[in-house]
Amino acid sequence: MPSELDIELVMRSLTNISSECTPSEAHGILCGLLCAKEKIEVNEWISHLSKGLSPGDLLAAEAYELLALLYNETMTSLTDNDLKFYPLLPEDEAVMVSLEGIAQWAQGFLMGLSLAGIQEFSNYPEEVEEFVEAMVSISDADSYDLADDESDEEAVFELIEFIRMGVLLVNEEMNPIRVPVDLQETDAQTQIH
Repeated sequence: MPSELDIELVMRSLTNISSECTPSEAHGILCGLLCAKEKIEVNEWISHLSKGLSPGDLLAAEAYELLALLYNETMTSLTDNDLKFYPLLPEDEAVMVSLEGIAQWAQGFLMGLSLAGIQEFSNYPEEVEEFVEAMVSISDADSYDLADDESDEEAVFELIEFIRMGVLLVNEEMNPIRVPVDLQETDAQTQIH
């Protein structure tokens, strides 16, 4: 996820709120919740990551601020018409580490949908259901057999692109009102003003 937020900072923040989630899983949960619910506040997401924040805990307060920044960046990227959304994944070059992060992200995304109360997809276009079914398979990506060559890196890249575009599609289909539209001013509108 191109961001000011480093995955290590997110990990530290999750540790400081006593969360057992990895950064990828936590981000997946957030994305699932945001796609499934018309309105979700940062507190609701964080409450799913931690049993509770202790008043006066400075490390937890600092963690909350950083997680709120991740929430805001994610919300913006999901509704941005420039397709800037990226799942938060480990930046490690090792393909196996990337696959583990992808699997954790997919597990989190599915959990986020479930936490939002989504149990079936019959009210949504077929593409949404197909993507969710693919995410179930991807959530087991860390067990995929690897070829140990450049094709592995290419496959990881394609998997990330599939997730990016799929999440944007799911968000648009499940929250059509929230997705902004860039309106171009026409010559006729310019003359009226």
